[in-house]
Amino acid sequence: MAPAWDQLHDEAVQIVIGAGDAGVTLRVVGSGGIRIHCSGPGEAMDRLGRPAKDIDFIVPKEDRKGMRQFLESRGYVVDRDLLVAMEGMRYSFTHAESRIELDVFVERLEFNHTIEVRNRLDRHRYTIPLEELLLQKLQIVNLTVTDILDLSVVLATHPVVPEPAGDEAIDGRHIATLLAQDWGFHHTSMRNLQRVRDAAGTAVDLGEQINESIRERVDLLVRLIEEHPKSMAWRLRAKVGERMQWWEDVDEREATY
Repeated sequence: MAPAWDQLHDEAVQIVIGAGDAGVTLRVVGSGGIRIHCSGPGEAMDRLGRPAKDIDFIVPKEDRKGMRQFLESRGYVVDRDLLVAMEGMRYSFTHAESRIELDVFVERLEFNHTIEVRNRLDRHRYTIPLEELLLQKLQIVNLTVTDILDLSVVLATHPVVPEPAGDEAIDGRHIATLLAQDWGFHHTSMRNLQRVRDAAGTAVDLGEQINESIRERVDLLVRLIEEHPKSMAWRLRAKVGERMQWWEDVDEREATY
């Protein structure tokens, strides 16, 4: 039987706290991070069929050894085949009794597009920052309904602001700055933001008032991204456009989170 959201939430928080006490930095990423950061809409996510899955973390490179020792001390068993295949840059663990599964990424999130996280791991107690939680979903070329739901929940519960305003607001300028360096990531993100906007009130219906709030926040984020000055590399790549593939292909197992 698959673990429930509450079980995964409690285990994720305990792991982050316990790892910190052991001198290891771990932060929750992906859907688990969204669920922790946006605990209020949990019932809506359940109602719309967002399933519990596993817990995903990110760890600094220098903490890999301590991370593995800590997780093994809690009863988790490492997937040695994946560890070898990913050359120590991705770990997978399964708990011997609860069967909870963990994935641990090292330094950065490399999928269809790459997100550097290392220098921002201290901005929230349990998760990577809101901006990276959004970007981790926006970078997916083949977005699913559950991905759209995750994005919608973040936007439904946190305002978009044009400059830093604490860790409970989405810093649109930070996202715009990152996307202004990479046309491919920008292109994927803009397409996905439109998908989120289109889904508000249709595929993802969180109530009329919240749906409108999602659309407004998407519009503001899109405007901030569009208005931000683009790098020379961005402008040169934009001339090529979709004539050349703008994303990295990822193995199905590597892409799961």
